[in-house]
Amino acid sequence: MTDPLEGIVEEEIRKQLALIRLNAGTVIESERLRQILKGFRSQKGIYKPSGSQHALWVRETLHGPYPDQEPEVFPDGSWTYRYTPEGRGGRTDMNLDTNKSLLKCIEDRVPVGVLRQRVAERGAASYEVLGLAYVKDFDGTHFILQGEPIIWEDVPVAGKPIPPFRPFDEKPLPRLEMTRQQRDMRFGFMVRQAYHEKCSLCEVGYRMHGRLVGVEAVHIIPVEDRGNTGDVRNGMLLCRNHHTLFDEYAWTPDEDFRVMVADDEEFRKSATANCVLDWEGKRLPNLPSKEYLLPAMEALRYRLSKFETT
Repeated sequence: MTDPLEGIVEEEIRKQLALIRLNAGTVIESERLRQILKGFRSQKGIYKPSGSQHALWVRETLHGPYPDQEPEVFPDGSWTYRYTPEGRGGRTDMNLDTNKSLLKCIEDRVPVGVLRQRVAERGAASYEVLGLAYVKDFDGTHFILQGEPIIWEDVPVAGKPIPPFRPFDEKPLPRLEMTRQQRDMRFGFMVRQAYHEKCSLCEVGYRMHGRLVGVEAVHIIPVEDRGNTGDVRNGMLLCRNHHTLFDEYAWTPDEDFRVMVADDEEFRKSATANCVLDWEGKRLPNLPSKEYLLPAMEALRYRLSKFETT
């Protein structure tokens, strides 16, 4: 499939959109964004480069005047985000060039970057780069933006039903040179969103300067076993402590999301100070609120089979 960015005539715009895609799932300080992202120094809300018909990016600030909404994440890592159009005097004005530029993105199917402010202290701010999104519609109150999935060649289709879970990767990385690092970064970002940025077992989740620290996305079916790397349902969010124990098959969730702990006397003695023993037989306390983002049964069963033979 041809990368939609290849059809964008303006080279600078194409490069800027590629930069946003490359940094999807990261948090970048405002000062750095001012250096690398066109218009970020002076423009808020919707940015339309001079001479272009299309918007380049939109950004949401912590104390902005418009009621934007939390993105809704889907199993393939795509997401839907409702963005409020700009206005005058407290009223939406669709005749503004900025709003027209997003409408033009719908017409020409040109993606835009999406940035959300995470923290503001001492005059400095950081922004979470959600990535690229296609402006699918305007419903009279919001622009409907649909973000690229983890494997971004699989361009999202509005209204597409939730696909069946595929336990294993059936094809190599897309020809457009998505690296393992980029794919893992996007997978991790979407798993963090699905698990409310907290460990599924102990509910730990720390933040420093707008960045989430101490928690990591894990693959239930490991990558070395060809586990699906483009589906949130093959993931969980764990703190580094419980991630390490998970990788060593010291514990695993069963098909009812209850915690099973290895029947290993040495581990159990050494883990008396670890809350993993406190949760044995109990349901994981932190799981996605959307049923379609829960760990897939096929992935859990595969993990259980490995756990029982380790």
